[in-house]
Amino acid sequence: MAEFAVHIRASEETDPERAEQLLEPYVSEHEEVSYGEESIQDTGGTGFIPEQSCLLVDGVELLADIYTDLQSHPDVAKVILGGPGSERFPVPVQHYALQQLEYPDLYEYHALDGKVTLVIAESQMEAEKVREDVPAAALGFSHSPF
Repeated sequence: MAEFAVHIRASEETDPERAEQLLEPYVSEHEEVSYGEESIQDTGGTGFIPEQSCLLVDGVELLADIYTDLQSHPDVAKVILGGPGSERFPVPVQHYALQQLEYPDLYEYHALDGKVTLVIAESQMEAEKVREDVPAAALGFSHSPF
């Protein structure tokens, strides 16, 4: 297990061979990043889950950089933080909704940009509490945990 897990779903237009290589640059460039063995369940969303769909990341700064980069990648349909392989569970939340958190002292925070902050929970249950506390529209780039 690693501090954080990042899972991806490739866009429908992405060539499957290309999709298999989407995460390789992060693993080859950073000692703190490795491939994860586990993957998310295919929930029938748009696109597909490549065979190599999980990164394990140690360090919140590196996680933030990877997440932001993948969110804007044209071959990535969805980026999911946490889930299988993760010890900590970040939830992207729009800044304006942070005041909605019932127990703000439970979490660590890391700003991604001028609009979104990662609210980092120590358990999946705490991450679910974040998702319950803030409006769905305020859940960062994506509001589905899986």
